[in-house]
Amino acid sequence: MTLCQSIFMELARTEAKFFGVASLPLIEIPHHPSGGARPGEHRADAEGAIDLVNERLTLGGPKNLRQARVV
Repeated sequence: MTLCQSIFMELARTEAKFFGVASLPLIEIPHHPSGGARPGEHRADAEGAIDLVNERLTLGGPKNLRQARVV
């Protein structure tokens, strides 16, 4: 499972296919330019992904892992 900022999702899918792991589960988190993020934004994004990561890791295996998006 890989957490990936939205701006890099297309690249992550392409790289996963190239390296033979097209089914790599990706969790998309919002992208905020590092220099322009307000205090707490990155932490809020990470905290928003925790439940999604936990859900994907506890569903019983790869067949249940899908790409997901935190909104």
